[in-house]
Amino acid sequence: MNAGQTRILLLDDHPVVRQGIAGLLSEGGFNVVGQAGTAADAIRILGQASVQIAVLDLSLEEGTGYEVLAAVQDRFPGTRVVVYSVHADSDRVRRAFEGGAMGYVTKPEDPENLAECLRHVAAGERFLSPRAARAMADALARGPVLDPEDVLSRQELQVYRLLGTEVRTQEIAEQMGLSVRTIETYYDRILTKLGLPGRRELRRRATEDARRRE
Repeated sequence: MNAGQTRILLLDDHPVVRQGIAGLLSEGGFNVVGQAGTAADAIRILGQASVQIAVLDLSLEEGTGYEVLAAVQDRFPGTRVVVYSVHADSDRVRRAFEGGAMGYVTKPEDPENLAECLRHVAAGERFLSPRAARAMADALARGPVLDPEDVLSRQELQVYRLLGTEVRTQEIAEQMGLSVRTIETYYDRILTKLGLPGRRELRRRATEDARRRE
């Protein structure tokens, strides 16, 4: 695949962002053949145009980039996928690659990282931007990620999921009909089972898991 003639689809629900990316890529020699603001529009364009690489944001007002990623794997196997997201947590990066993405770049980085990623992916190579790569390296250093559904009891899982909705401990206690002290005991059990160092990390992990389930 010739990177200079690569046909690109952009999926991002912010028109100004799409236009900025399109201009940047066009200047770099890429051929932006379509732009979409929703997962449904992206899938429609993929069915109509010959797209070699789809550049997807994961967070959309209607649908998700993951839906498009799944559709590409199922219906458009000739299209490669690059995720271009504001998020750099290892869970999202891992999920994207497990879903079939070949590249992951975060928006806060130098835009040249996206162009470099597209050149690598056009050549059939996987690519992680520096920020995404650091997130994955940190995750590997922390050891394997345990699935809460595999290791938590029903009651612990309920506490964990409520925590992921970003409510206060008092509210969790009221919803479950338990005391605050009991909820805090559950926190300690969950921390131990998931191998997390503290409650701040527990809340962050619970919140990230809740967002992925949306």
